[in-house]
Amino acid sequence: MPPSSSSFALRPGAAVWLALAFLGLAHLVWIVLPAPATMALMSEHGPVEGLNAALYVVTAALIAAWRRPEDDWRLWASLAVVMLAFAAREMDWHKAFTGTSVLKFSFFLRDGRPLHRVVAALVLAPVALACAHLVVRRGPGVLRGLRRGDPVAVTVLTFAVTLVVGKVADRAPAILAEELGIVLGAAVRAWQTAIEEVMELALAFLVALGAWQHRQRDRRS
Repeated sequence: MPPSSSSFALRPGAAVWLALAFLGLAHLVWIVLPAPATMALMSEHGPVEGLNAALYVVTAALIAAWRRPEDDWRLWASLAVVMLAFAAREMDWHKAFTGTSVLKFSFFLRDGRPLHRVVAALVLAPVALACAHLVVRRGPGVLRGLRRGDPVAVTVLTFAVTLVVGKVADRAPAILAEELGIVLGAAVRAWQTAIEEVMELALAFLVALGAWQHRQRDRRS
């Protein structure tokens, strides 16, 4: 990476600009392409969703490759596990083997068969442990980093906000239809889908950026 771009990537606002660039890309796709073409590009099992899954796997590999012997393996292992879980979720593995989502509480309370519940719990346990480690053990450090403008902490916060934006865009049509009886038109539906899928596409880049910032910061210190 050239020195100028390397220096910019280490700034606290780099992740914010990256997320905004993807948000702009989503709007550009929506403006340039007609609604049916946008929906086809961003649809379930479409090219963008497949690219998302591949990028999560690549990011997990980068996380493993960038770890140094003196680094805390639990942080890097947790990040890699979460990225692989994102990839599995993107490929619909959470419902491919049972016919229903194993990520819902209702699956464990009433919908799932006993054997399916046990297997799903065993598969999800490492993901839950990884998320718990990142939130409980690393969360306080992120909050302290935000107060001093640490680039890694800002990237983590940007990742969280981007994830929320994608999930809100994902759930908005169903909520509007079920709660308010509002059915989105084709153009608005294409806009919503473009935002959902492109902001999900940004997540892998944000994690890779945060991991790289962390590695470069430790080297400089």
